[in-house]
Amino acid sequence: MESHKNIAKAAGIIALATICCRIAGLGREVVTANFFGTALVYDAFLIAFMIPNFFRRLFAEGALSTAFIPVFTGYVTTEKKEEAEKVASIGFTLSLVATSSLVILSIFGIFIFSHFFHFSSKVALVLNLLKITLPYLILISLAAIAMGILNSYQHFTTPAFAPIMLDICWIGAIFLLCPLFGESIERRIFGLAIGVLIGGLGQFWIQLPMLKKRKLKIRFNLNFRHPAIKRMAILLAPSVIGVAVTPINILVDALLAIRLGSGMVSSLWYANRLMQLPLGIFGVAMATATLPTLSTYFAQGEFKKLKETLSFALRNVLFVIIPSSIGLILLRRPIISLLFQRGLFTATSTENTAFALLFYSIGLFAYAASIIVVRGFYSIQDTKTPVKVGLLSILANIILDLILMGPLRQGGIALSTSFVGIINFVVLSFILAKRLKGLDGRKILSSSLTTLLVSGLMGVLVWNSLLFCQGAKILILRSRFALVFIPAIIGIVFYLLFSHLLGREEMRSLRTK
Repeated sequence: MESHKNIAKAAGIIALATICCRIAGLGREVVTANFFGTALVYDAFLIAFMIPNFFRRLFAEGALSTAFIPVFTGYVTTEKKEEAEKVASIGFTLSLVATSSLVILSIFGIFIFSHFFHFSSKVALVLNLLKITLPYLILISLAAIAMGILNSYQHFTTPAFAPIMLDICWIGAIFLLCPLFGESIERRIFGLAIGVLIGGLGQFWIQLPMLKKRKLKIRFNLNFRHPAIKRMAILLAPSVIGVAVTPINILVDALLAIRLGSGMVSSLWYANRLMQLPLGIFGVAMATATLPTLSTYFAQGEFKKLKETLSFALRNVLFVIIPSSIGLILLRRPIISLLFQRGLFTATSTENTAFALLFYSIGLFAYAASIIVVRGFYSIQDTKTPVKVGLLSILANIILDLILMGPLRQGGIALSTSFVGIINFVVLSFILAKRLKGLDGRKILSSSLTTLLVSGLMGVLVWNSLLFCQGAKILILRSRFALVFIPAIIGIVFYLLFSHLLGREEMRSLRTK
């Protein structure tokens, strides 16, 4: 029971940190929109930022969650402190050597290609920014190793809040560094790139006091033949493929979007950030809280309880996400206008971002539900199936992008993302239901249809409230703030009240939390 309490406490810290990081990230985007809007230079910066982020998911998060933490935790609990220190030192050294080698080779390659080939101004800007942003990979990978060590010692607070350092440094760079580079945004964007580097360093630096508190002596150690490294390599190989799926899809979307014209990458970025807000808070929190229970039931052979828990988690996450999707669709323009439309983020930027958000929101339910279904696979110790389905989604995403981006431009790329999410959810659910001999499908379907019906009625009320505010003679009702919050509050109150009157189980479960 004590271990369950510790897991619940850790999950609570991570959930709180997720909420804080999402809010800080949203604040970062609000500030950035004011200074860079959806300009071509910001499109170029985003691609230069996404590329080291892609490798971060492989070298940092992928290696960390599947290889380093399990192996290092074993040494912490079963070996002497000196041996654990040795493994930690080798982990730091390996991360530093691998990422530094990749960064040096990449920057050298950029200099060679730039010397022998002529690139368009867009590509040249991306390459010049990459020379600055690529070292972020080194710093963030070291931060990830520090996080893995602290988590192995059951310290979750500092690592969970460390990502906020990037947001702080990003915003600080906009105000303090960017003006030093000149008046034009083409020059100032390089200040933001340096801010990203400082943010990576900040995420590592903020964890150092906690490492020192554990009295760990981390040294440079090139003993890569250590048994711990061999065990990490065995664990890491299959999982890297699975971790790479999402960043590959995001990077492909961005590389295709930049061909559509100025502001398309930025529009997708801002829209995706808004979609990620409910997904990160509700979907990830529910999945984090559910996985330990699912794993326990599997270990005990309680498959009926496992299926009931999965059904409960799916019904509850859809109970929140479906009305959130409808709210985002109906209030997308007022929300984007309130948050972003100022400075260089123009009315055209709002329209472009709103168009992308419309199509992203269609698949929001599928991504939230897929997080739960994937945890179902993890609980029965099957990590290969989600990876296989994920690999197919890369191909599907490319094909759908190419088909839909012609008629719908950035909206087509967003719609492709939604279609891929829906396909993943359907396929994974079908396979998991087959493995578990059912997933309480009727109850999930009945609950989802009821949620959709009540959400639809809520949507009618929200839309009419929005029209009323837009046409009101009282000036304050037509303000940006009122156009978002009056319809949203009316919709939320109606949805919760009507769900309560219907006696919905999901509503009762919310009250008991």
